[in-house]
Amino acid sequence: MTQIKIEPFSLSALERIAKIIGDSRTGSQITELFRKTGFPHIQHDGSTKWRFIYNALEDIQSSTDGHYRVAKIIQQLCDPQEYFGNAEGHRQIVNDINEILSFYGLAVNAKDGKIIVIGETDAILRSRESEETKSFDLRRFHPEVKKHARLLFIENRHFHAVFECCKAFNKYVREKSKLDKHGSDLMSVALSLKGSLKLNTQQTETERNEQEGIMHLCMGLMRAIRNPESHEPELDWPITKEDALDILSLISFLYKQVDKALFYKRKN
Repeated sequence: MTQIKIEPFSLSALERIAKIIGDSRTGSQITELFRKTGFPHIQHDGSTKWRFIYNALEDIQSSTDGHYRVAKIIQQLCDPQEYFGNAEGHRQIVNDINEILSFYGLAVNAKDGKIIVIGETDAILRSRESEETKSFDLRRFHPEVKKHARLLFIENRHFHAVFECCKAFNKYVREKSKLDKHGSDLMSVALSLKGSLKLNTQQTETERNEQEGIMHLCMGLMRAIRNPESHEPELDWPITKEDALDILSLISFLYKQVDKALFYKRKN
């Protein structure tokens, strides 16, 4: 790690790294990550994962050459051999980490997980400056849309970007509503006037119309996008760049609506 110059990471950068690890690892996997990088004494204690990791990273960086030790942890996190059978998960982790490292003139090489210095002609830099990246980022999507679609969209995999977001949104509503349903059936039950997810008090006709309107939009998304895509080959279901951006904007809007919904246990 001493072959390239690495500056100490800011506390904000350490916090973001901690959240990336916490969101992608279980408690035991966090313990294993530290063990593999030479810190067997750091064992997750059941507390909030990202805060535990943040405190550990801050302590590590405070030691002599600690920022190089943090970099070693980053490389282990991004090692492709840690992601057998989960190539998409590896791409997402590398993409998230590179957003941080770019501020230090660095990047992770996705092929081997090693940290490199970004050059003017480096492929990672060109990707970040691409028109696809700009088009996506200008929309200011909901964080979940960014998480599931950004890398796929940048790679011009519009079909998969939309499909993954639809699946993620379905899972989000399913978990928040505590219902064992899927697709349009899930949306119609969870977001109906008698459903478990309440967008408002439903005391006025306007509020009731809003509730039912969002329900129908969610049902429409499932019927028009998720259901056909789950049964049709990509070549038979082409989605253009502009269509993908528009659909992702709709999903982003619906995420924001469900975010504010409150859960009420449905009466049978």
